[in-house]
Amino acid sequence: MSVEAEERGLVRSRRHSGALGVVESILLITIPILGSIFILYIPQRLGIRVWVEQYLAIFLGLTLVTIFLTTPATKKTPSVTLPWYDVVLCVISLAVSAYAAINWPDIVDTGGIITPVRVALGIASVSLLLEATRRFFGWTLVVLVAVFIFYALFTNVFPGPFYGNSIRWQRLAVSLYLDMNALFGITLKVAATIVLAFVVFGQLLFATGGGKSIIDLALTVFGRMKGGAAKVPVVASGAFGSLSGVAVANVYATGQLTIPLMKRHKVPSYVAAAIEAVASTGGLILPPVMGVVAFIMATFLNTTYVRVCIAAAIPAILYYLALYIQIDRFAARHGYERLPAKETPSITQVMGEGWPFILPIAVLIYTLFVMGLEAETCALYSTGAIVIVSMFKKAHRLTLRRFLGALESAGQGILEISVVCAIAGFIIGVVMFTGLGFSLTQVLVTVCGGNLFLLLVFAAVMCIILGMGMPIVTVYIIVAIIIAPVLTQLGVSEMAAHMFVFYFGMLSFLTPPVMLSVYAAATLARANSWKTAWLSMRLGIAAYIVPFAFIYNTSLLAEGSAAKIAISALTAIVGIGMVAIGLEGYLLGNLRWDQRVVLVMGGAALLVHNTTVSGVGLGLIVVVLCWEWIRIKHARHAQAITH
Repeated sequence: MSVEAEERGLVRSRRHSGALGVVESILLITIPILGSIFILYIPQRLGIRVWVEQYLAIFLGLTLVTIFLTTPATKKTPSVTLPWYDVVLCVISLAVSAYAAINWPDIVDTGGIITPVRVALGIASVSLLLEATRRFFGWTLVVLVAVFIFYALFTNVFPGPFYGNSIRWQRLAVSLYLDMNALFGITLKVAATIVLAFVVFGQLLFATGGGKSIIDLALTVFGRMKGGAAKVPVVASGAFGSLSGVAVANVYATGQLTIPLMKRHKVPSYVAAAIEAVASTGGLILPPVMGVVAFIMATFLNTTYVRVCIAAAIPAILYYLALYIQIDRFAARHGYERLPAKETPSITQVMGEGWPFILPIAVLIYTLFVMGLEAETCALYSTGAIVIVSMFKKAHRLTLRRFLGALESAGQGILEISVVCAIAGFIIGVVMFTGLGFSLTQVLVTVCGGNLFLLLVFAAVMCIILGMGMPIVTVYIIVAIIIAPVLTQLGVSEMAAHMFVFYFGMLSFLTPPVMLSVYAAATLARANSWKTAWLSMRLGIAAYIVPFAFIYNTSLLAEGSAAKIAISALTAIVGIGMVAIGLEGYLLGNLRWDQRVVLVMGGAALLVHNTTVSGVGLGLIVVVLCWEWIRIKHARHAQAITH
């Protein structure tokens, strides 16, 4: 989405009435159905050979046609009629798609032969995707892609390590269109298979009441705790975000409930907005979906999706633990009470209504972690389980209308991800065709003088800057192909390098000046966005610290022996907890500034992969805890004497 669209929580869209409206609905429903058919190997089972690229071409054609039908060019474009130029764009989209789908076997045989038709369609494919990107995400991403293309065309005019042989425009057009490292490459394949399957799973889960069950469970468990109004978003928004994979959309989806809930119970507006922003954004690093980056990361690293989820687990726990502890201490300081009984459904009621949704989640976990099936197949099997369990309760039952509506919503959700993954293919293509990634690696290593810590700081800043105002998938792809190789060249493991750049790319949603999640939450809460941003950075402190920790201690990414992983996780949990308490400034009572500093330093030391440093950190923490215990004991004794 563009920044403006992100702040509104939705993309500009139009839905026509009459026959054209029916066509739009059919297209949106067809996209997930077609993807499911391909994922389940139905054509192959019927003896029909289909190349992956042929499916991707058809998928891309349907996606582009649907976008130009449903997404107006500007705010002033009439929403009732379909402009002539959108009709032209739809026709060209079909031509680009049809040529690749029909001729792919010949394209494979003839390689990169340049013909006038291929050049024309190559230029058309780039132009169509740039226009679709502009409509969804604004100009930022369009300009970025244009810069990459400009570099490919004029590499010979760049100085120093960036100098190279330019690519003729005809060759570049054909390569971006038909090369398997560009448009029809890794990213579009991930969008058209794994992402599609999980979007369908999520939409059907929410359509049958699964989303409501998540929020009700959070209200039941955390609403009964002190400060429950501020704690509910941690679970509700985190769980929602891990499935939706879109930070800002998640802020709007759950924030419309959680922010008014917090404000009703005297939580300041900017605090409510910050809690929601941090909890929702954290869903991007929380398995299983992780903003769909987990799927692309697995492909980049040539590993399994399950391995990525396992690696992401401990850092995600630390993120939400730090957030929860700060909220808990904030609530204790201000004396916030539990939610009233009328606002918290009983556990019996929640489980009675939501128990059917245990089966789909169980199917997903079993097929992923036990059977080891492909992620997209697991998601579709789990979707089938949703359809089955929905029949057990009338309130959850999938009528034909509800089922088609969920598929239509899934199709709508797939559009944005497909566009950003397709456009990312152009960036990957340029980097591979020109050797830009190697050049950047050499420059960054030279600038940082081979110092790993300095390079990490530089990389973190670069990731946040590159991520400003862009979708998380694009952010990750850019930093993964530009910055991650620099880290691996200095000895960082590939998993740690990719997780590091992913974390700091995600932090662009919380870090000024763009901070899309913060703007969205502050708008809902009617709070000052900058005040919200500074608090959001503090509440999300784990995301700024933990990536440095797992670079030096990959046990936090579940690499190594079970004992080493357990010890590292335990010390990290204690460490991040102490950092959170120190930042909030409240333990058994208000902490002095020097106590807070010592706690933060001690907690940070426990995250360091060094026995001596960790020992010193633990000693500092013990000193503060004993100091605080003695102070409280003396205060209570003095109070008893007074009375």
